[in-house]
Amino acid sequence: MNPLKTKSTIKYKLLSFQELVINLDRLSRFKLPDETFSRVFHNIIYTKLIYPKYSKLDIDTIDPKIIKNIVEEIWNNSVEKLFPSQNINKAPNIALKNTIYKTFKNINERTKIYIKAKLNFSSILENIDYETSPINLKFLIKVNKEFSTKRKINIDDLKFLRNKYSLLFPINKLIIVEGITEEILLPAFANKMKSNFNKNGIFILGAGGKSKSPSLYIKIKNQIKIPIVFLFDYDAKEICSYLTNNIEKKDKTILIEKGEFEDILSINLLKRALNDEYKPATPILKEELHLYNKMCENIENFYKTRHLGEFKKAKLSKIIAKNIKYDTDLTDEIKKIIYNII
Repeated sequence: MNPLKTKSTIKYKLLSFQELVINLDRLSRFKLPDETFSRVFHNIIYTKLIYPKYSKLDIDTIDPKIIKNIVEEIWNNSVEKLFPSQNINKAPNIALKNTIYKTFKNINERTKIYIKAKLNFSSILENIDYETSPINLKFLIKVNKEFSTKRKINIDDLKFLRNKYSLLFPINKLIIVEGITEEILLPAFANKMKSNFNKNGIFILGAGGKSKSPSLYIKIKNQIKIPIVFLFDYDAKEICSYLTNNIEKKDKTILIEKGEFEDILSINLLKRALNDEYKPATPILKEELHLYNKMCENIENFYKTRHLGEFKKAKLSKIIAKNIKYDTDLTDEIKKIIYNII
């Protein structure tokens, strides 16, 4: 007889509060549930189960119902030890399940069993700091506070909560971009246009380069229900054309016709942002932002001639984002991209 079927023969270590928070964070992130749930559940068995002891390969072959039951016991006993006698609110569990099935499709049978696990989320959520939590946990914290097990929770309820508190979840649309510049600046420009991405459930994902976009799409297209939008620099025109001819009807591509994202930024915004950030360095002139065809080369020249160190796109994007103030900071190209996304 498999000893995992007999609770009396099981010995395990409890999860710490930090481990519980980390695992709840992983379960509620915007990632393919087949990957996240197996990772979390199997890791708990591997690291916390003392007897019987299984290798990582063994765990993959164990009946998922047994895995679920053991994880439930380890998880809930850990929470009970930390927070005895707290009332359990199942609303966060229901909300997480609803958002998963609203967003993803073709979930495998093992994962479906794991999703049904009766884990005590509410006691954890009541004891973590809202302000310092990632946005996926902020979403669950608000669900825990504003809904109860007694009330039926549907997607419209969760969307209302998302819009009220700018919580991103449940996610309505996935935007795949090439790099960090777009990840930081698209939401900032959208806010200026009063089109808050978090309120609209728009999630931005960096592909890590244009060449990775087709393989990423192949990986996720049959597992995601929501629309997917790709944003490409002009030098990815061939990849963009390929995807445009091979994507599903719900998905689309956007090509930046004038080069890279930096090339469609407002010159006045760039000038103001750089000069405000790098006082008392010699101010940059508009002419210096027209020296080279590519804006990144102009910016790199500014850093070099002022001895400001290495030009990093992430840092520059944050500088630009905090300097977006006027309607004129939105070029027509940026407005067009935001409209296409929304």
